[in-house]
Amino acid sequence: MSLPAEAPWVFDVPPAKARRVALISCLHGNLEALESVLAHVRSREIDSVICLGDLVGYGPFPNEVVARIRKLGIPSVLGCWDEGIAEDDDNCGCAFVSAEEGQLGSVAFWWTATQVSEQTKDFLASLPMALAFDLPCGRLVAVHGSPASTSEYLTESTHELIVLERAARVGCDLLACGHTHVPYVKRLAGALEVRAVASVKERVYRARYGDERVTRPVKLLPKTIINAGSVGEPRHGGVDSTYAILDRHSGDVGLCEVPMRSTRRSMRQLN
Repeated sequence: MSLPAEAPWVFDVPPAKARRVALISCLHGNLEALESVLAHVRSREIDSVICLGDLVGYGPFPNEVVARIRKLGIPSVLGCWDEGIAEDDDNCGCAFVSAEEGQLGSVAFWWTATQVSEQTKDFLASLPMALAFDLPCGRLVAVHGSPASTSEYLTESTHELIVLERAARVGCDLLACGHTHVPYVKRLAGALEVRAVASVKERVYRARYGDERVTRPVKLLPKTIINAGSVGEPRHGGVDSTYAILDRHSGDVGLCEVPMRSTRRSMRQLN
């Protein structure tokens, strides 16, 4: 499949200066879905796009998707599939829910590894683990899985303390991620009490000076977690591609769904 004709627009506004930023993730070699999402992005008067990784894997057009992202100059982070393919690993580091799914994932990984060009591999190897942008609404850090790993899942049900630690690790106010293929927006704030078991030295100190405090409050700085879902392989219970829109001034986030063009015919032709 050849690349489509060049659209009459490019994303030439850097995310730090754009009014509205689209966050896309998990393209997975699905060129038709990517084109549908990009067309939807253009219709929403969005100034810039950030890609949260996994440009390749599963879908039939890994080289074409990478070429499209490069041609449009869309900044992207390294995904777990991108990392595995670039480093000639034998898997993507994903967690599969069943043995059958794992076998299918292995076949997809092997096929992708045999199809990508050296130019594509070199580009994937050059992608950073994270991108950071200082916006009026706060510091945005974009990753694929989490700041700890491309293959760590930050789901909507992940414990808040884990999410807060990951966000604090990179000093961000907003953390954008993908990998789960399920979109969500989660805002965390508040306080907690930390209780520690006193050592012998601390107990003596408290007995001598009358300090009986055994807990201390810790104020949690507000964090916003944005998961953009997936362009190329949605798993949120529907068949539509998903992405997120961030207002760089207000920090408001909207989740969008875009009807995905079917790629089944293209995949059958490759078998």
